[in-house]
Amino acid sequence: MTKKSKIISNTDQVEVRDFDLASPEHRIGALQAIIDNVCKQFERTARQSYHHLLRHPVSFSLEQQDTLKIQDYLQQMPKPSLYREFIVSPHDLHGTIAIDGELLFFMVDLFFGGQGSSQRKRTEMSDTELRLVERFFCVALEHFSNGWHSITNWQSALTEKNTLRLGNMMQNNQLYQVCHFTMEVAGHKGWLAISLPFAGLDFLRDQQKPIDIDTDPELQARIQAKICQAPMHLTTTLAERRLPLGNVMDLKAGDVIPVELPSEVTVKAGNTALFTARVAENNASLVLQVQSVIKQNRNKNV
Repeated sequence: MTKKSKIISNTDQVEVRDFDLASPEHRIGALQAIIDNVCKQFERTARQSYHHLLRHPVSFSLEQQDTLKIQDYLQQMPKPSLYREFIVSPHDLHGTIAIDGELLFFMVDLFFGGQGSSQRKRTEMSDTELRLVERFFCVALEHFSNGWHSITNWQSALTEKNTLRLGNMMQNNQLYQVCHFTMEVAGHKGWLAISLPFAGLDFLRDQQKPIDIDTDPELQARIQAKICQAPMHLTTTLAERRLPLGNVMDLKAGDVIPVELPSEVTVKAGNTALFTARVAENNASLVLQVQSVIKQNRNKNV
């Protein structure tokens, strides 16, 4: 067998870039999948606790995940907002949680029997109301932690004060995985965001189990569903006619070539014959009616 090779010119390599195994972007996909599952569980359980707490319907919806430098994340955080930091043991992680300020004031007013119409600012809150805000943060962290328990030991607690600063160059370059949620309370929408340091989640790589497709029926079903959505280009030949070369050379616009439609045709996908079909008419349109499925020889050597 002759082995062929192709020499790639420099112009062919315009879109080619080096594959850096040390780059974090190659690990982000797997990490996002794990965090997605944690966030889905958080959505289900947190809404129940907030519903009991506020006596109003509450829902959470994960909108997206971003991988951002902590400096960019803090600068882009919408205002008004309330932001706290938390630690996770035993992994020594330092994360952040932030809630839409207007939504939080709305929740405080609802808790104390109001209609959520209070226009007060955080500086005008009483000590009792500030303790309630602390409770809101703690409830969110508790359910976020519960989402991790099936994966690892995870205990989180709010820090006494925030320590991340935009002026700290070492901190500014750290990547954080940010989970953005939409939170709706009694018809009032706002946002909630929880972030974790990307480098601190490396321990997850050691805990990931290899996926065995043969023993995972759910994964099999998902793969099959994706495969079934793949577009197929079907072709068939409806007419063929042999003519002498001289007649072909004499053809001109307006000439008529008589043909006959076959009673049965073979429908193919690429070079593979799939089934036979009868040419028919339906609602003034030409259609193919499947007559038989052609069995494929799976052991045929290609």
